Amino acid sequence: MQKIRLLCNIACATLLLAAANGWAQAPSKPIRWIVPFSPGGITDVLARVISVQLQPGLGQSVVVENRVGAGGMIAAEIVAKGPADGSLLLIGGPIIPTAPSLYKSLPFDPLRDLAPVAQIGSAANVLVVAPEHPARSVKDLVDMARRSPGKLNYASTGNGSVLQLSAEMFKRDTRTFIVQIPYRGSPEAVTAVLSGQVDFLFDNMVVSLPQIQGGKLRALAVTSRERDPSVPGVPTMLEAGFPDFVIATWNGIWTTGGTPAAQVGRLEAEVRKVLAMPDVVAMINKTGVRVNYLGSADLAKIIKDEAAHWAGVLKFAGVNPE
Repeated sequence: MQKIRLLCNIACATLLLAAANGWAQAPSKPIRWIVPFSPGGITDVLARVISVQLQPGLGQSVVVENRVGAGGMIAAEIVAKGPADGSLLLIGGPIIPTAPSLYKSLPFDPLRDLAPVAQIGSAANVLVVAPEHPARSVKDLVDMARRSPGKLNYASTGNGSVLQLSAEMFKRDTRTFIVQIPYRGSPEAVTAVLSGQVDFLFDNMVVSLPQIQGGKLRALAVTSRERDPSVPGVPTMLEAGFPDFVIATWNGIWTTGGTPAAQVGRLEAEVRKVLAMPDVVAMINKTGVRVNYLGSADLAKIIKDEAAHWAGVLKFAGVNPE
């Protein structure tokens, strides 16, 4: 009888230990990584490169899904409304902190219903004009805009994009009136500058760099704090006389809001390990994005600060939530 009781106690203890281990770990189902843009783009490439390396450490498969539309909000909603168990990931950028200022009736709150996991990296924006444009410097462009209010125009990829926000911040800081001409995407905006349809563009360095290196675009300044090593001869906006003009197009990872802190921490730790792998860093750097890992707490601070900052820029630009 005592032997039976002992065996029962051992069995019960084993079951309790297994249950405790199961609760401490992530769910065994595959992780769905939702990408808000089309396959083959930089954001998609980042997710796919990192997801492969995440799988061994997490002990789960990570499946990348592309859910395009509504400026990234379709993908964000899927994650925001998913189970709070770390089984959903979202890759995104500044659109998350700007969303509350852009959309009046979102069916979720991006700042409350998404939990920051980590920042992957960032890339500077660059102010470009066509080679034949009379502006040879940022000062020249400002002087032209002040001499002829409303005559100059700039290309953007629509309200809320980092490209539009950069140009509107430029207008605010220079107290100039410059007209926005929106395009469907960055390639179309670059084409408009090349053809002379618009005067300038704040573009992501990743997209414009080949045109700059090929002499088809002239770079007037970069928006990073330090000069970009890809174009060392191009000054920063800080050097051009704009003391607060530092803007980066960054990429971060979120999971569903309400996910237990232990699970968020586990995801954060595995992302940190992956972004320390030399091969992964090399692959990401080839896209033009510079790996700049930040943990959950630091990313949360960036989101909070940018939400307040860009809300002010959007208000200046007269962009009302739709």
